[in-house]
Amino acid sequence: MPNDFNQNMLNTIKRCEGFIIEDEAFKKGFSEIYPFTTENISGYIDFFDLKDKSLLTVGSSLDQLLNAVLFDCKDITVLDINPNTKHYFYLKLAALLELNRKEFLEFLRYKDFPKVFKDNYQVFNKTLFNEFKSTLRLLDYESYLLWDEVIQNYESRKIRNRLFSLDEERTSVIISCNPYLSSETSYLETRNKIKKVFPKFITCDIEKASLDRSYDNIWLSNIGTHVDLNTLKKIVDKVSQHLNIDGTLLISYLYSTTISTKYQDDWQEIYNLDETFKIFAEYNPTLKDFLGIRDFRFNFDSQHDSVLIYKNKKNIIT
Repeated sequence: MPNDFNQNMLNTIKRCEGFIIEDEAFKKGFSEIYPFTTENISGYIDFFDLKDKSLLTVGSSLDQLLNAVLFDCKDITVLDINPNTKHYFYLKLAALLELNRKEFLEFLRYKDFPKVFKDNYQVFNKTLFNEFKSTLRLLDYESYLLWDEVIQNYESRKIRNRLFSLDEERTSVIISCNPYLSSETSYLETRNKIKKVFPKFITCDIEKASLDRSYDNIWLSNIGTHVDLNTLKKIVDKVSQHLNIDGTLLISYLYSTTISTKYQDDWQEIYNLDETFKIFAEYNPTLKDFLGIRDFRFNFDSQHDSVLIYKNKKNIIT
């Protein structure tokens, strides 16, 4: 086992024991894994041509990856600063392959599960884990070593609270936002399709990442809500050089925002749309809105989310 895995295993164990590990992910604010997406992927996935195309995506929940697979994307690279993103993918994949949809949710859901205002104390249940850990071992041995050590030796709630973000929506919202969870049929379809997909993982700060190829689609998720506009511009300048002609770049996911939303002074910079469009003028981005997280959470129809998109169009020679 490489030394970096040994160190990450040690750091993961220490986190389960309550220690704060000040690694690069912690310093950037991304030391926690997201159990499920906090975006309405169902709302924006149709804006992208994924069938038989390539995708570079961030997002430690891995829901971006799973939904892309359902939409017939077969060439996927995940870039994330959290070293456990890859290991969480293989845990989630093994559960997807061996558990039914109900068991999958029982194993991974925590907040407001099975009822609102209740926590699922059976999260990372050992009995369910033991049902599919042999599959996990075959998929990725390091991921098996990490999760077997953690799940067998630590209380499930400590694992959930110390390794994962508490930013988790209720089940109805998660299902509404994820096509792969929207029905038994889509769940089984994703299970079948993912058997032919072998994603690549880059564990690195996106600002420092060295990319050696280009992609048809690039998703930056909600990075824009975590960094200032100038930093986001540098990231977009960098990754856009690896976007194929006619490729599409998701610059940022924006919560409860449409083109007519009025900016408030205490909001993050990305929500100042006048300034955002000015800084990204060379990309001529479009803002596309759809039902938002708050729409699903509170049964609204007026709290739309949006994605800021750049399309790398062909140069037309006349």
